[in-house]
Amino acid sequence: MQNKHFFYIILANFFWSIVPILASDLFRFTSIIMVAFQRFFISGIFLFFLALFLAIYNNKHKKREKIPIGQLLRLVLEKNEDFSNFRFFMYFLLLGFFGIILHIFGYFFALKLTSISFALVGFQLSIIIIAFYEHGVRLENLDIFKTLYLVILIFCVIIISYIKFQDPSQTYISSSIIGWIYIVLFAVCVSFLHIGISKDTYTSKEVNLINKNKDFKIIRMLIKLSLIFILGFIPLIPFMLIFYFFPIELNLHNEIVLFFSEFSNFFNILFDWRMVLLIVFSTIIPYTLMFISNVNWSPYNLTYSQWISILTIIEPIFSLILGIIFIGEYFPLEFLIIVTFLLIISILLRYAHETKNKVNAYILLNLRQGLLDSIPIQLLKLSGVCCVQSLIGTHDLLLNIKTNSIKDIYKLINKEIRKIDGIENLDILFIDKINK
Repeated sequence: MQNKHFFYIILANFFWSIVPILASDLFRFTSIIMVAFQRFFISGIFLFFLALFLAIYNNKHKKREKIPIGQLLRLVLEKNEDFSNFRFFMYFLLLGFFGIILHIFGYFFALKLTSISFALVGFQLSIIIIAFYEHGVRLENLDIFKTLYLVILIFCVIIISYIKFQDPSQTYISSSIIGWIYIVLFAVCVSFLHIGISKDTYTSKEVNLINKNKDFKIIRMLIKLSLIFILGFIPLIPFMLIFYFFPIELNLHNEIVLFFSEFSNFFNILFDWRMVLLIVFSTIIPYTLMFISNVNWSPYNLTYSQWISILTIIEPIFSLILGIIFIGEYFPLEFLIIVTFLLIISILLRYAHETKNKVNAYILLNLRQGLLDSIPIQLLKLSGVCCVQSLIGTHDLLLNIKTNSIKDIYKLINKEIRKIDGIENLDILFIDKINK
């Protein structure tokens, strides 16, 4: 079962790797904005109705806890405690616009103005940005493995940039400079998406429902993803109007003008085989695979999020190789071997970092009488608490905690768990390993 979901992550990254192949072909006759709009808006509508269908099917044909449709739809009105108490409507809108739309704009403009290999530099830059952010907020330690991992990524960026400027087909330095601006936009927005997508809190009712019916989690995530895709286009309207009337960047201005002129040809573009593949195989299927893996993941050593951080480098490797094979991307063979080898080594280093920096602890709790139903829900909302099990005997609950250090375990226990009203006694039963 675990191997199947592990394979889903790899397969999803492979499907995402064909995006530059399909998009580059579409750009020859379709605006970048129309490609992005149809890809995510249509995918968002499909995922929204898919979530509703799964909820209705569960309620009518499965012998599991019913999933209230109203509770799913009222999600947009709830407050997201992890995202500055913004209501989910605003959380989805900001994540959709800055994390999805602007990130795709940066990626697609870099593809069109430069090359596939050069645009993929944005992936490495985003990983570097996220690594320094996590180190800055003390989410991860910057050990020797992660330091080497980042050094390799920086070295790969230098090699790819050098090859880009050696490409005989690229004669305009100005387009490369503008391409770099879009790559930086791409990297920053991907970093925002990675950080923001995890800042999602469940209400007590939702946590209780997830424990009774695990399908609720994937249905909720499909609703969340669909609303991120759809609501992200709301700020796009004033954004396009600004650049339409004030053409600061001519490439963007021209794409906006072309976008407005293409609505008469909307359905012809939508049913083009490349657009269909982009929507189905590079958006709907990979995101669904990732969510299925997330919901059904049963970690033995590493968690789902850790494996995501390890395997995220697969997508640029596949994209580079596919670009060379199908589009004739300029990339000398000797440099391709070096870059591929270095990226594979970076995956191994990231794996070593993740396995070295995780501390497992098992915590035994005693509760005040009558609180066995409410406190587990509060505990599951804490970052680092992976599993809560009820016990019969001298203790009431068993917690499985995973953190980056022994210091983080005591911080979680003393500043979060002990402050929950109703916990009378707490014992650390077992710590798997301790790393300084």
